[in-house]
Amino acid sequence: MAEIYEKYPVLICPLSGELPFLQQEDVQSEAAFYRIMKAQLTQRALPVIGLPAMAVATGTVGKTPVGVQLIAGRFREDILFSAGADIEKAGPKMKIADLT
Repeated sequence: MAEIYEKYPVLICPLSGELPFLQQEDVQSEAAFYRIMKAQLTQRALPVIGLPAMAVATGTVGKTPVGVQLIAGRFREDILFSAGADIEKAGPKMKIADLT
């Protein structure tokens, strides 16, 4: 897998397979729990394989904040911070008041 980072130093992927979940939705039912766990696969898998990742807000869908997940090669958090700063500068300025 390291070869991909020689050509592409940062991978950009969704944070989740779904928009953010309601508070406590994962404990409402067994089906909801498994659906959420499946949607969060990249967030769960990356630490297991030892790759650094970071979430960056990119805007909203209605009042729901959304973003992207940046993934870099092992020990390349410096690249994540740089790419995250670039995305943050280019994106909309969000305030807490915009989300409530």
